[in-house]
Amino acid sequence: MIFVQIAAYRDPELVPTITDCLAKSKCPDYLRFGICWQTDTEDRALEPFFGDRRFRIDRVAWEQSHGLGWARARLQTMWEGEDYTLQLDSHHRFETHWDAKLLEMLEQTGSAKPILTSYLGSYQPETNRNSGSTLYKMVAERFRPEGTIPFRPGHIHGWQQLTAPIPARFVSGHFFFTLGRHCEEYRYDPQLYFAGDEISLSIRSYTLGYDLFHPHRNLIWHEYSRHGRTKHWTDHSRANKPLVELTWNERDAISKRRLRKMLREEENDEDLTGYDLGGVRTHRDYELYAGIDFARRRLQQSMLRGDDPPCRYENDAQWEAGFGRDYALALQWKLDDLEPCDDCHFVYFGVEDGAGKVLYRYDAPPESPEARRLTNVHTVNFRAESKPEKFVVWPVSRSRGWLRRVDYAL
Repeated sequence: MIFVQIAAYRDPELVPTITDCLAKSKCPDYLRFGICWQTDTEDRALEPFFGDRRFRIDRVAWEQSHGLGWARARLQTMWEGEDYTLQLDSHHRFETHWDAKLLEMLEQTGSAKPILTSYLGSYQPETNRNSGSTLYKMVAERFRPEGTIPFRPGHIHGWQQLTAPIPARFVSGHFFFTLGRHCEEYRYDPQLYFAGDEISLSIRSYTLGYDLFHPHRNLIWHEYSRHGRTKHWTDHSRANKPLVELTWNERDAISKRRLRKMLREEENDEDLTGYDLGGVRTHRDYELYAGIDFARRRLQQSMLRGDDPPCRYENDAQWEAGFGRDYALALQWKLDDLEPCDDCHFVYFGVEDGAGKVLYRYDAPPESPEARRLTNVHTVNFRAESKPEKFVVWPVSRSRGWLRRVDYAL
């Protein structure tokens, strides 16, 4: 049995998602759905499923919703011992026999406690067309001032040759597939509003003993645009204060304070009983695996590049060097050195080390001062492990492609 968890907030894609999930399943009778349906009182979209034994539906008026963590915590109480669980958003499309293929992938990991997760490819609700087979991993971008870490999709290069899932650093909130008992072992903090969900899923699952993997084939697609969907933070605003208990930003401030304590970024008086780290691995184990220094809010360069984990180092000096050092450079070039171009697509500005590795890149659009030859100075700030030794200016023509590359020693 697979327990499919879906937290839905006033989403017109909910029914199409459920319908496609069932239609593409190899064994639809072995699916059990838990749906936290946060909606309008007059919404009747799920009524056709009310008599279906496969569905456990928790209907909540939208103004009574407390956010993402709260909804997903309610979903976990619907788990009735199913062998596996799939967490989704309410806007997805599926590959034929997605369930059987996910089970096969889980087996391929060789782990006793695996999690399959990814930033999925996209689909368009209007046409149901998806982005195809290209695979993505989750790559961290930076620390935000409030202590959260935003992520971006990074291409899994050479995925066509992969025959099994690959190691992952992070867990996606919109797609993970794992053992059903994760619903019991990982208790969603109902005060986790939205931001921070994925780093919480990652470190807490890892310290609970789960091993993280990215699938080696696309089986599910996600809709990213949020077009036509009402957002929780739009409804739960100051304008609706008479209807909602707390505004979204009031809940968000509490959520991030709790997150910072759980991540060991700060010490405060938040009580995390039941929602803290696991006891199988330590906070430090995850830092070394993923390449993160939470206390000093630093990210290893290998992680920023999207290299496969674990983070590799032999001693403390290598660990420190892996965070790189900050550079602030005023880059200057000669306008006469650049090949003339009357149909500029963009101008590539890059900084490389002695081995030719790109440490910084900026593609100046045709309307920018740099591309229009109105300036010959560009100030940059970046962090790198190796020393910058070369500055590259390389115009690109719409009709002729890459023109002459110009290198300057730093």
